[in-house]
Amino acid sequence: MARIEETFDGRDWYMIECDDPNCEQRFDDGEWYADEDDLLNDARMDAGWQILYRDEHPELERDMQYCPAHRLPECATCTNIMADPAGWKDGQCPECIKEEIPIERS
Repeated sequence: MARIEETFDGRDWYMIECDDPNCEQRFDDGEWYADEDDLLNDARMDAGWQILYRDEHPELERDMQYCPAHRLPECATCTNIMADPAGWKDGQCPECIKEEIPIERS
């Protein structure tokens, strides 16, 4: 995971940083967190970070996270995250295109 980790008093504390190249955005909510799960949850809920976990995205080599300025697009119909842009057209993933699922326009 792209994160900054330091140890104080025998406890691990974290900040996370955006995986987009050349982005130096970090989420720490102004302080260090002792619990990694709380940090990731706050980043996603409070600050709009996008966190991709490897076990949910087998094509990834590791967990990755993106700040709101660099969020990856989602499929317009199934909401799968576009981790691999190959085959995407009009905001749809290849599977939805193959299934001929229409894009709902609002």
